[in-house]
Amino acid sequence: MKKFISLFLILLMLITLIAACGDGGETKGSHDTNTTAAKNEIIEEGSTRPPLNVPVKDYDGYEFRILSINTAVTGNTASLGSYYNSDFIYIPERAGEPINDAVYDRNLKIKEEFNVDIINKEVADVYAEARKIIISGEDAYDIVMPYIDPSFTLAQEKYIYNLYTVPHLDLSNPWWDQALVKGLSLNNKLYTITGDISMQDEELNWAICVNKTLMEQYEVPDLYQIVRAGKWTLDTMYNIGKSVTYDLNGDGILNWEDVYAYGNDASGNQFFYFAAGENIAVLDKDGYPKLTVGGERAISVMDKITNIFNDTNFMIWASKITTSAGGWSELRVMFRENRLMIFSLSMYAVKEFRGMVDDFGILPGPKYDEKQEDYHMIMSTHACISVCIPITNNNLERTGILLEAISYYSQPIQEAYYDITLTGKFTRDEESREMLDLIFGNVVYDIGKAFGWGGFIAQMLTATQKNTGFAALVEANRTKAETEIEKSFEIFMEIDT
Repeated sequence: MKKFISLFLILLMLITLIAACGDGGETKGSHDTNTTAAKNEIIEEGSTRPPLNVPVKDYDGYEFRILSINTAVTGNTASLGSYYNSDFIYIPERAGEPINDAVYDRNLKIKEEFNVDIINKEVADVYAEARKIIISGEDAYDIVMPYIDPSFTLAQEKYIYNLYTVPHLDLSNPWWDQALVKGLSLNNKLYTITGDISMQDEELNWAICVNKTLMEQYEVPDLYQIVRAGKWTLDTMYNIGKSVTYDLNGDGILNWEDVYAYGNDASGNQFFYFAAGENIAVLDKDGYPKLTVGGERAISVMDKITNIFNDTNFMIWASKITTSAGGWSELRVMFRENRLMIFSLSMYAVKEFRGMVDDFGILPGPKYDEKQEDYHMIMSTHACISVCIPITNNNLERTGILLEAISYYSQPIQEAYYDITLTGKFTRDEESREMLDLIFGNVVYDIGKAFGWGGFIAQMLTATQKNTGFAALVEANRTKAETEIEKSFEIFMEIDT
């Protein structure tokens, strides 16, 4: 896209430079130069993205210390579609790999603008390490990046700052994830955030992969057009797949050696529940959580999903595959070998199909019915990392300035991930790119899921595994959930950081 440097900004820079010279030269240390960090700002023609608006500081070689997770350490190996993409570590030179080079350029930009080096330490369990450091009182890290769910445990333990109180950190800016801000600001306080600063909130999105060879074989209508028309629903998916499953080897037994319409596991039911527009809890206008999981529509949604998942002529469960390779690996093999038509999985696993001979497409999760206005994609908050500021941090102003700048200057990393790596290397058609826009543009965060009040995710799993109704499970856990909500809210009322 054609870019140009704003003439106004150039003139402003010259005026500022002249003024600085008249005052006797360059300011050193961490002093404010009374300008904003836009001296190298590139303005895209027609862009509505606001400029970065933080003071320019010279931090004299300060090391901005980050504690983050290496998901490869946790057993998330390449054979399972590893979602490890380092947000801060790079080969210390441009290497011709888009994400690496974008991270390198972003870190260099921060060094040039603020005289700061970004230092990242990766561990397997950020929550445990951060908690230990914070309890010791040591100012060891400027930010820590645990998974979203345990970050709320840190918040309730009063170990991290309310991000709304951090100077120069403007969470209304588009480089911060507005869906997270909307969905997780309990009592109008927010303790964890993600956005352009991390690729994990893209990697941990759910999506539907469809095998185009099987679609053609079974004369499946254009699913992209069905999505565009708002008619991609649970019933549509189920009806399309009913006739697909068959005994390929003729041994009279349906298993992973045959052809199936859909593959996942019982735990995948929550993806469809949230895609159907339901929640466990939502925040009211005052930031208080209200349970929605027991509503009439929510119960109907869960019961329909349970029925679909237990139709063995439609779906094969990973947990019921008994090969040495494991169920999830076998499902991937089935999809690659044109024996599985529909496969729901996190975005990080899509990259594993890069070498697949036959074509596949990407779709959002289905709606409950055509009355549902929008498609919804739930964020896997139990596995998505985010930014928190420990209470041992002794310079919130510096942290706010640098966090805002790092996230702002991370846009090229997002473009590298999205435009070059995901849509350029792994997807096979222009329609899938359109679907990715739809998926990434309709992400939801559920505060009930993040806190785990009432254990309703586990109750959903129980309903599907045992093929029983969901309503009784909800009622049995409602009082427990409401008590836990009240307790969490009271804690957040007390926190003044």
